[in-house]
Amino acid sequence: MFRAKRHDTLARTIEGRYGVDLNVRGDAKLRGLLERRGFDSQTQLLDALSGRLTYHARKRRLFLSFHREVLQQVSGFRLMARNPKVDCAFYDGSLREPVDSERASYVRSVIRRKIERASVVVCLIGNGTAWRDWVDWELSMGLGLGKGLCGVRLKESRGRTPQALVERGVPIAQWDVREIIAAIECAAARRS
Repeated sequence: MFRAKRHDTLARTIEGRYGVDLNVRGDAKLRGLLERRGFDSQTQLLDALSGRLTYHARKRRLFLSFHREVLQQVSGFRLMARNPKVDCAFYDGSLREPVDSERASYVRSVIRRKIERASVVVCLIGNGTAWRDWVDWELSMGLGLGKGLCGVRLKESRGRTPQALVERGVPIAQWDVREIIAAIECAAARRS
């Protein structure tokens, strides 16, 4: 018989017992942590942290960060969520059309509002993604807003992984549905 975990368990207790970093204050309670990060149980949270959760605990709100050179593959990524044979559920809050403005400050404000509504920023890594200033800015903004970060290497891409992802050791999935879901769930579990 399994013993139910108390919802008033402190984060520092879980971190000490399981040797994980929950990226939260030690006096945070399990109940609040699970609610904020979108998990139903401590087991789900720990499985997600370790990259073993291959189903979505909840429908995730994603912001997709990419360079327009990979727009066709981005469309394929978006179609994954609509395929009834694929267990992938998310809300895509990303830009679908370029913002019609020459003013960078306006473009940043539009993108920032979309990132604010997301829980995870997914960087779709193509051959030239690592050298794009806007991708760097979107990843930094996501981190600054406490969002989870992960990467997905697009089919047949050999480009460098953006430095912001490398420095933080975020999960990077290959073009495989189970790996992508595990990376998204891991990012959701690691968000602050």
